Amino acid sequence: MTETLIVGGLDVSVQHAKELAWEYMNQPGQWSYPAYDSYPGNGDRNSVGSQDALAAGLLNAGQNPLKTQYTFLKILEHIDPLLRNKHLTGTLDQAGPETLSAIAELYGVLDGRKTPQLRLVKLAKILHLKRPGLLPLYDDNIWRCYGRLGKKRMDSVKARSNTDYMTAWLPHIQKDLKDGLRRWTDIAALAPAGGPEVTPLRALDMVAWRLVEEKEPRKRKLLRRRLA
Repeated sequence: MTETLIVGGLDVSVQHAKELAWEYMNQPGQWSYPAYDSYPGNGDRNSVGSQDALAAGLLNAGQNPLKTQYTFLKILEHIDPLLRNKHLTGTLDQAGPETLSAIAELYGVLDGRKTPQLRLVKLAKILHLKRPGLLPLYDDNIWRCYGRLGKKRMDSVKARSNTDYMTAWLPHIQKDLKDGLRRWTDIAALAPAGGPEVTPLRALDMVAWRLVEEKEPRKRKLLRRRLA
């Protein structure tokens, strides 16, 4: 019997998940590993600085980088207290209710603020590097994985805040991570020797992103290639 992993509404054989992740981590220049995963930012996991916004561009989310940077600088003072929340520890598979709530509040820092060129997708790519085993990446492919394809597990709710969205989504990705943790750990270990470490959570994102592109590829003229 073929062993499978569940991610969002999709299932994938462990062997194919390994193939997708191996390509991702072992074809420099084709995907964002190791460029994104080795980006040091400001070098402090407990704070964000002006350097950190550039991380989003390494996952091809850097459109209009100048406006993104100025918007990001305006909200730095609001991010740091949330990032220092005492409950933001450990890994996502271990996270209890207080930690999940702290993550949702951190991603919800954009709620109620005018943040041109800085939305949840870019913010997630900035924050993930601060706690790569705890803070999940998010983009349109991840939304399609959980809210559109296969046995979808998320509903689209108009005008839902980032905090509310994360509150609804985090238990789903946590379940996928926990249920397949041994295999996600094996997949993360496919990272080449000497390269930046890959966490099981990051491995799940790699597989999910590539699996969605495989299942429902977007038209090339509409696809901004993700150096993911």
